[in-house]
Amino acid sequence: LAYANEQNLAVVPQGGNTGLVGGSVPVHDELVLSLLRMNHIEALDTVSGIVTVQAGCVLEQLDQYLAQHGFMVPLDLGA
Repeated sequence: LAYANEQNLAVVPQGGNTGLVGGSVPVHDELVLSLLRMNHIEALDTVSGIVTVQAGCVLEQLDQYLAQHGFMVPLDLGA
């Protein structure tokens, strides 16, 4: 990131690459920063319903994990 900043280059972060609208697709000559290996579920607070995940967590895996604990991802993944 320091190099990109010094060279005035744009950076496009890519996580699980599950987006349907192409928000993480580079348009010009941006650098792609893969967050694919940052895919862990860190913690689930079952009292508050707050889950902490890393940036590359795939939503389907998160939804499956939460289902095991009686929760769900409140998103319409196709919208």
